Amino acid sequence: MEIELPKVGKIAEFTPEQIKEYIRYVATMRHNQRRWFNQKNVDALNLSKKMENELDDFNTRLLNPVPTLFD
Repeated sequence: MEIELPKVGKIAEFTPEQIKEYIRYVATMRHNQRRWFNQKNVDALNLSKKMENELDDFNTRLLNPVPTLFD
């Protein structure tokens, strides 16, 4: 099951359903990180790294205080 981050441009545009998707994504990432630390499962490590990078990019874009001229 592939979980994706919600498609949101600004923090004010978050709907309750998108907030639930975001929380589900973070919970899945944390679950895979725990799997790596507990079982040393390489697949869990790769998935958690991928999800962490996507989450970092999403948060950076979402919380960027600099306004953008072109979207």
